[in-house]
Amino acid sequence: MTLLSDLPPLDSYMSLLKRNIDLLVAAMWHDNRFFLLMVSILLLPLTALYWLISFYLQVRKVQQRQPSLVSAQLELPVIIVGNISVGGTGKTPILINLAKQLSDAGYRPAIISRGYGGIATTNKNKVVSVRPDSDPQFCGEEPVLIAQSLMNIPVIVSAQRVLAFNYVANNTPSNVVLSDDGLQHYQLPRSIEIAVIDTAKGLGNRLLLPSGPLREPFSRLHSVDHIVLNGPPNDKVHAQMKILSDKTTSTLINIKAMRECQPCGTINHYSSIADICNKLNQFHSLHMLAGIGNPSKFFTTVNSVFGDVDKKPILIPYAYSDHHRYTIEDVQSLDDIPSKEALIMTAKDAVKLQSLANRLSKCYFIIDIETVLDDDVTLAIIERLNKNK
Repeated sequence: MTLLSDLPPLDSYMSLLKRNIDLLVAAMWHDNRFFLLMVSILLLPLTALYWLISFYLQVRKVQQRQPSLVSAQLELPVIIVGNISVGGTGKTPILINLAKQLSDAGYRPAIISRGYGGIATTNKNKVVSVRPDSDPQFCGEEPVLIAQSLMNIPVIVSAQRVLAFNYVANNTPSNVVLSDDGLQHYQLPRSIEIAVIDTAKGLGNRLLLPSGPLREPFSRLHSVDHIVLNGPPNDKVHAQMKILSDKTTSTLINIKAMRECQPCGTINHYSSIADICNKLNQFHSLHMLAGIGNPSKFFTTVNSVFGDVDKKPILIPYAYSDHHRYTIEDVQSLDDIPSKEALIMTAKDAVKLQSLANRLSKCYFIIDIETVLDDDVTLAIIERLNKNK
């Protein structure tokens, strides 16, 4: 058997370095060991400076809201799905699920995003309409993933979310806007705020950057409309959030399907866990690739497919840095994996690989995961939107 570690490096040096730095910083923010706590304390003067600058910019952005924009927002409500901490919390799958439910309820949603990591956002005045086949390196991989998941729903990208909102208001028939992240983008008026918390990490040490992971004080959660806990049940985090808000709910995470992508372009679909398990059990090993904010979530999900079965493949996790851009060298390394071993990845990684996938001479698998909001949240949002019609 050939292990992934025996193959040429899958990640560039800078990406691996970034991943290691991310792990070190995360340990400082989420680990209670004494010496890591001391590092956080030493950074408190910078944290105080960060708070002062953030507060000043927040006030300025609110003051700079254009009256016409506020009036437009009354006609076109904005729902922000964001968080108050850095790193991935699973906002995008929640936004996708909410957009589907609003569409099923008769609304015409549109999505706006900053398009993090995309070249398009280097021009602050540029507005881009994203299609399912758009280049993720230009638009950002998350907007392309959203466009692929929400056919016929506008997905608009701009470094300034206000410009994206104006584009939706003037060029689409949408009657509600969902913002992928943007709780701290105060220049954009909002009707409903949803804060997403990763149950694996919670709020860490509850300190602001750089001493902790928070972009805003945790007291900010008092003012949001809904707190959504995303991930495996965590009684400690749930109890902490309940103290902050009685509008705290949890998500339900399901494996929706698995896609088998053949080099010829054929895609086979597996919709049941039993079928997915049987297919993957044909391989000796599974190389699990995850270039997301919290790769361990994906590794746990893949492992859960096999349940209590006696026979299962050897699972080899490999974590990329978030927003990693795949290279031809990466693809060549992936292609060297023996035929008895399989490659399995997240839907987000599949988007990042789509421009290079034709260079793969072997099939690969994509796990499509669905995150479902609690009914109480969607019903409350729809009721509020109905009142404002």
